[in-house]
Order: sequence, then C-alpha cells, then structure tokens
Amino acid sequence: MFRITDRTLSCVDDRSNEKSALLRFLNFLLKMDPGAIELSEKMYKLLSPLPDYPSYVLRIENTADAEKYPQITEFICRNDWADARTDNKKIRTEISLDNTLKASAETIARYAGYANVRVQGLDNIMCGDYMRAFASIKESFKGDIEFCPRNHFNCATALAAEWITSGAGNGSSSYVVTSFGGIGGFAPTEEVIMYLRENRLRNENKIYSFFPEMARLFHKLTKKNVSLNKPIIGSRIFCVESGIHVDGILKQPKSYEPFAPEIVGQKRKFVLGKHSGTASVRVKLSEFDIKCEQEHIPFILEQIKTKAVEKSGEVSDVEFVKIAKERVK
Repeated sequence: MFRITDRTLSCVDDRSNEKSALLRFLNFLLKMDPGAIELSEKMYKLLSPLPDYPSYVLRIENTADAEKYPQITEFICRNDWADARTDNKKIRTEISLDNTLKASAETIARYAGYANVRVQGLDNIMCGDYMRAFASIKESFKGDIEFCPRNHFNCATALAAEWITSGAGNGSSSYVVTSFGGIGGFAPTEEVIMYLRENRLRNENKIYSFFPEMARLFHKLTKKNVSLNKPIIGSRIFCVESGIHVDGILKQPKSYEPFAPEIVGQKRKFVLGKHSGTASVRVKLSEFDIKCEQEHIPFILEQIKTKAVEKSGEVSDVEFVKIAKERVK
C-alpha cells in the first residue's frame, strides 16, 4: 500500500485567505486523491466544514493542541524530544534530518525507537547509497514511517519514488509527503502521482485533465510562477520544435512522450523555429488546410528559419500562414 500525504494547504498560511479559491483548490486535491491531505490549523478553521475525505492530517504546534480537535484522527507535530514521548497514537512526530545520516546521527539517536514519525530532509542522499540510508531509517524507527524529502538538490521526486518502490517504511505501507508544485521545497505531488500511474502502481487509468486549471489556481493563490517547462503542469511541455522530434512523434509518440498530453489536460503543439524540419511544415500545412506541392516545402522551411533567426524566437501561426500562402500563390 502507498500513501501520499499532500501538504500544500499547510504551506500557504501566509499566502492567501481567499476561502472560495482555497476550497476550489482543496476540491482539486480531492480529485487527485493522494491518500491524505494535510492542513494547518489556520486552513482547517478557514475551510471548515471540510468536504468528505477519508484522511485529513492536521498540523499542530504542540501535542496538547490535539485535544481541541476531537474530530480529527491524525496529527503532525514538530515535537521536541520530550513531547515526542506522547502516548497519543494519533500524533506523528516530524523529525528533520541533515543531508547525510552521519550528520543526523545525534537526532536519530534521540528519537530512536519512536513510532509514528515523519522523517524530513535528506536532500542529497540520492547522490550516495540511498538504499542503505533507507534501511538505516527503517532500523531506527518503528511503525509506518513517513518520508518527506526536501528538494534543494532537485532529487525529491526521485527519492519519494524510490522510497515507495523499494518498499521502504516499516509495516505494510510506504508513506511519502509531497506538495503541489513543490511549494515549500518538497517533492511535487503531481510528479509522484504520475510516476506511480505510469508505472502501473496506482490509478493507472486515471485522467488528470484538471491539472492546467489547478496550476492556474495555484499561481493565483501562491503568486508562485509555474515554469513553462515544469514536468506535468508546465504549459509548454508538449510544445515541440525540433524537426527530428516532430517526425519521431508523428511516427511513434511513445518514443518521445512518457504519457499522452490529454492525460494531464494538455495538447501536443508543433511550433516553428530555426530547428524545424519539413515534417513540421507538413503538419502546419495540414493544420491550416493549405494545399502545397512538395517542391515548395523546402523554400517555405528556409523562410521560416530566416524569420525565426530575425526575431530570435518562434514563428507564429499567423506568420507561417502568410509565408506559406505567398509561396503557393
């Protein structure tokens, strides 16, 4: 069993108080169905009553705060060592570890033997023997261990995926903690979910056509720009210019794309520029229903490349149509 805890709504306390927009984002999270959704106390109070979902996790400052929320069945708390001795099975202790287990030995020793822990950090263990590191974590703590890798070294998604697929974590479950868009410096939820989907480990037939709208709402709430080329939710990840890639995609899309664009609510788009080839020109001619003899295509392509160099950018569809129609007059 895998469980993803999405912590996006515990990372946006200081970014937005727009209840309607936050509730809409929460509903997108429910459609993603990660497994558990973490909220801060502020978000919990703002968004209550919450939509039905099997598992909400509430982030609290002190273990005693759990008594204020009898309706919540799971809490996360960054306890100090003394507070971590709580017998409350609902409370999971968050522990931050450094980039290597050796550097974190003192912290591990302090909390060793505790059940219900979330291990956060270990940014760059992917650069070493991470399987041995996973085994060491498992030996140090009891119960179902949550792993929340940080992303300072851009390895968090890979670490989360390896933690799940290696069977790390004690008991029968592997738990990871993520956030949409990687906000807060964690593994992006959408990347981990798509990794599991494409490896047929979870929801292999699920369609996430709402991702573009979710990404726009995420930007509105957080003021965090989503890179155009960001995996899964970047608006240009299916834009292709290179001629050889266009030709290859037309013949066998799976050789170039890990999944169909429609699965994440996008469309493939062939763009024209200085790297384009004749296959790109043919596609665009067909797209705009322009009849053209084969002998004209090399000349059209040459003008496209010239235009792209002149403007130091892509040739727009309007510019292409003008070039093509002038040639086939």
